[in-house]
Amino acid sequence: MFTVLYGEGTFMGVSLGATVLSYLKIARVYYVLCIAFGLLAFIPERVMSLLPRSVPVLRNILNNSVGRGKTYDERSAKELGRGSFLISRLLSASVPKKWFAHLYHVAVFNTFLHLCLLCLSLACQPEATTVGKLLGTVEHRNTLLALACLQIHVSRRLYENYFVHVHSEEGRMQLVGYVFGLLYYVFLPATFYTETVAGNTSSILDASGALSSTCDLNWSSWWLGDFVGTVKGTDIALLALFFFGNVMQYQSHAMLASLRSKGGRGSGEGKRTYKIPKGFWFTYCSNPHYLAEIVLYLAFITLSNSWSQSTVILMTMVVMNLTLSATMTHKYYKEKFKTYPTKRYAIFPGIV
Repeated sequence: MFTVLYGEGTFMGVSLGATVLSYLKIARVYYVLCIAFGLLAFIPERVMSLLPRSVPVLRNILNNSVGRGKTYDERSAKELGRGSFLISRLLSASVPKKWFAHLYHVAVFNTFLHLCLLCLSLACQPEATTVGKLLGTVEHRNTLLALACLQIHVSRRLYENYFVHVHSEEGRMQLVGYVFGLLYYVFLPATFYTETVAGNTSSILDASGALSSTCDLNWSSWWLGDFVGTVKGTDIALLALFFFGNVMQYQSHAMLASLRSKGGRGSGEGKRTYKIPKGFWFTYCSNPHYLAEIVLYLAFITLSNSWSQSTVILMTMVVMNLTLSATMTHKYYKEKFKTYPTKRYAIFPGIV
């Protein structure tokens, strides 16, 4: 545990607050590194041929880590495994695509843990007379609202992985991509903390490591009047947009799953059978589920007034990752289906 002094917290409380602050810094470094890594995918081939051999190898690792199922290039992955070095074997290793559900197990648990931590930090502020007053403060309100929206989103995604998606038994994803995905959801809640909110966690524990005597856990005193009083018309519109993005993504996933359940599972367990996705959301876009993800992220970040350097970094990474995945899927569809609609774009209608 850290022993750096922070504010007026006690030893154990200060350690908790310093740990949370360190967690925020590590999360930011992780996302910046992911962006730097992701930029490799957008380097033109002419430029790539002039760079050291290690750069194309890194891009190969990137493409394989993003590809899943039908877009996973098994032959390219095996090339990474040539040689006797352990690192090569790890880079070429793959796991079942259905393990993607593990990411949302981590996301649901981790986000809920941070929601509990935030609520405790609100209840344990020594200067607070009611938690409602703290909920009315801008920074705590924003973080609480952002994490609540995130909890709704990742819980829905976990549900989909078990009750909507139809994973092929032979579908694979690269081990590196799987690990990166787990780390993404480990660090995601940190994006919505401010240093003030993180530092306030120092008031939860006293010097002995027990719950601080300043904590008010009388839930009946948690008045939300101040919080509700801050809601504006634009907030309602953004909340509606957030739920619209969730519905759009759910319906898109359901449409894709229906193709697999009728073709893939129906014609033999585990057999890869793909069809051209059709439906309202797929009219002008091959990957409306990715577009919906971007929409709902933009909505709840704006709703919670959480735009900061951290959330800009997060959105840059999200857009880069989903755009790369979308272009790979779009390319697969066009190569596999000669009659694939020419008016469809990969992810952003009229743009990409």
